[in-house]
Amino acid sequence: MRQIDAGGLSFRENRRRNKYYVDKTLLIKDILESDDSGVFLFTRPRRFGKTTNLTMMDAFFNIDYKGNDWFDGLAISRYPEYDGYKNAFPVINLNMKDTKSPDYENFMNALGGAIVDALKKHPYLIDSPILMKDEKILIDALLTGNADRDQLKTSLRRISEILERHHGKKVVILIDEYDTAVSDSFGEESHRPIMDLLGGFIGAAVKNNDSLQMAYITGVMQIAEESLFSDLDNVKVDNIFSRASDERFGFTEGEVKDFLSYYGHPEKFEEAKEWYDGYRFGDAEVYNPWSIINYVSDGFTPRPYWVDSGGDGVVRWLLERIDDKNFSDIMGLVDLGTVRVRMKEALVFSKLDTGEVSIYSLMAMSGYLKATYVGDGMYDISIPNMEVAGMVEGLLSSITPVSDRLFDDFNRAVLEGDADRMTDILQDILLNGSYMNLEKEYAYELILMTVMHSLTRRYDMKTECESGNGRTDIIMRPRDGGTVPMIFELKRSASKEDLETDADGAISQIHERKYYMGMKGRVVLFGISFWVKVPKVKVEIVGIRDRPGNPDVTKGGRPWTARRRTGTDNA
Repeated sequence: MRQIDAGGLSFRENRRRNKYYVDKTLLIKDILESDDSGVFLFTRPRRFGKTTNLTMMDAFFNIDYKGNDWFDGLAISRYPEYDGYKNAFPVINLNMKDTKSPDYENFMNALGGAIVDALKKHPYLIDSPILMKDEKILIDALLTGNADRDQLKTSLRRISEILERHHGKKVVILIDEYDTAVSDSFGEESHRPIMDLLGGFIGAAVKNNDSLQMAYITGVMQIAEESLFSDLDNVKVDNIFSRASDERFGFTEGEVKDFLSYYGHPEKFEEAKEWYDGYRFGDAEVYNPWSIINYVSDGFTPRPYWVDSGGDGVVRWLLERIDDKNFSDIMGLVDLGTVRVRMKEALVFSKLDTGEVSIYSLMAMSGYLKATYVGDGMYDISIPNMEVAGMVEGLLSSITPVSDRLFDDFNRAVLEGDADRMTDILQDILLNGSYMNLEKEYAYELILMTVMHSLTRRYDMKTECESGNGRTDIIMRPRDGGTVPMIFELKRSASKEDLETDADGAISQIHERKYYMGMKGRVVLFGISFWVKVPKVKVEIVGIRDRPGNPDVTKGGRPWTARRRTGTDNA
């Protein structure tokens, strides 16, 4: 009896070690029938076989594996017309799953590392006499971690040119999990520059690359209109709504029955169906393959295996910001309900919002929802199975939708400079919302920017803005003459006892670095400290003389002292 691979072996290692394999090799036929020189983007939820299928493509096309028997007896072997493609091309295999990074510089380093890993699969190129001078400079920069943005951007195209010259054959490029860094950086300052670099990187590799035979790219979602694929007219997209290769990812019902029977428990089918069935790709009803494999490996014990296999930060970000209606609708789905909605097949990160189209589209792409097309752009959506229902219910149980009333009340308190009310309301928002990652000051900055979003009609609001002799956390400049400027300095406290001192320190920092330099008249200063979900707000109103940067004004012809209002926490 064959062993089960529950650790994510490549197709090559799976076949060499004679593990149990669910045959998905007809994906090769699908692609070659469609366009043997195309650029393909396949998007599916995590753990649905994208990486295994990509390594299968590598095993089939890669010239370095010529003469292997890994496809003997598999479905693709019944189509000899494709034998001429087998092991006929040099392949660049780029795995981007480890490129998620907290900032842009780390992303550049991680991307460079992934490119080096791909390059090292062709060691004969590193010191090859065929290298031109500029190519040697590029490879040296990559290997030493000194490649700049432009070198990274064009690296795949340049490596493919070298490979074509070495082998006399055009190149197949395989890119796995292209969207990892983009999704992981969502909501961070690094998101936009990461998106721009990745767009240029992929574009240079697959557009107008004369050395390219074919490109095959995988990810969870299709990112549209943001310089990734928007200017590429040669990309063929296959997603959860596509029919062409709908059975090539996930396990079909027949494949699950064969799997359970092979390991001696066909009677477990109904249990497996209740827990892991219910996904729909195109016209195919499929099971979660990761969960089925682990279910059998774990002695046919039903439990939520998929929940521990990775996260979807963008889904959580949206769910944490939903309103009462959408919260109620999703809870209804957990109770095995169905909702008819309009959905999008591609998402624009800059246009993501907490409306139902963004939430439901993203949840379907990520594997949290089953979506069945009913016509006119509408889909019936539902929770696929017991495993996912438990995951979504657990996620929602940690989230209480924050009402617009709290936001409005907080903004009124800001405009009135009422530190006590700001503290009370801000603590309600923090306690009632599921803000899981509060380890950095920037997380609180994002929360405040979200809460105060409606004030952007009256204020030009910026974060990390250069002002005076430094960079202040948030600065709000009035769009008209009827309001006053506001400056926010935030501190993350080490303990509850430090809250007051840190809030005072935030106000002092504004003065010391003269963040109000260049302003005139009244300016409202906010010093806010946070200890986990406990805030403390202090407000000081100062006047600025005509000479920039000098508080201590006169009001009504008399000297006056800036007022400081202190908010205390309720914990």
